Amino acid sequence: MMQVGNKKYYITNNQAEMKRALLTIIFSALCLGMLYAQPKDRDMHEKVKALKVAFITNKLELTSEQSAAFWPVYNEFEKEKRELKKDFMSEYKDKNPTTDDKTAHQYINDNLDYQEKELALKKKYKDKLLKVISATQLAELYRSEQDFKRMLLDELKQRRGSGHRPTR
Repeated sequence: MMQVGNKKYYITNNQAEMKRALLTIIFSALCLGMLYAQPKDRDMHEKVKALKVAFITNKLELTSEQSAAFWPVYNEFEKEKRELKKDFMSEYKDKNPTTDDKTAHQYINDNLDYQEKELALKKKYKDKLLKVISATQLAELYRSEQDFKRMLLDELKQRRGSGHRPTR
């Protein structure tokens, strides 16, 4: 039910779903517009991070209490995940893992080790996150992370296709 002035309006499930879909589309368009319109001297990483926070908060429909508990845990998870990736990537920064079989085997083993560590990290934080959000919200978080990455990649492809370069 929604009340405007003295009148009460009842919203059906279909109307609520349509409203949510419309708000998501508008929100996504605004986020991409903000990303594109930012001055070049701002740090791109911070802009993307802010968009991700807004995107995920919207998708998960976090209450203010959940948000206050969720973001510190999620940020800790993201930090540990970045460190894992940085460690793995730094090992092969200046190496071509396909130069010979020995190097390729080592790369394959290191890559699998990295993926196992990332999975262990996800499992560790699954339990922490389930203390502050519901299982439905956690499932939506996993989907939203992928949706956000896809949205960024689509925006990048569109910019490259139209001759625009991302601002830095």
